[in-house]
Amino acid sequence: MMRLVLSALLGILIGFSGCAGKNFTFTDASTVKVGDNRAIIVEKMGGEPYYRTATTVDGKVVEKYIWTFVNGLTGSTKSVPFILTDGIVTDTPTITKYMKDSD
Repeated sequence: MMRLVLSALLGILIGFSGCAGKNFTFTDASTVKVGDNRAIIVEKMGGEPYYRTATTVDGKVVEKYIWTFVNGLTGSTKSVPFILTDGIVTDTPTITKYMKDSD
């Protein structure tokens, strides 16, 4: 019985070790709209972005938030970027039906 429990725990650990980033769905990403604030986008995407950059343009803070997920076991990757200006979403990516179907 102990061997079965240890094997199950080892399988779970191996499964999690092959991943990077926060798993998200393109369906959730498609709900992000221009005008959403930072708190809303983080809630809709299920957590903080994997990567974030910021710069100042004409006195406004322009940030790029990128959610990325890499599954090391299957080799699949997905990524989605958003632009925020002064904490408000000002640009969203085009998310196709094909991308949603791959969720």
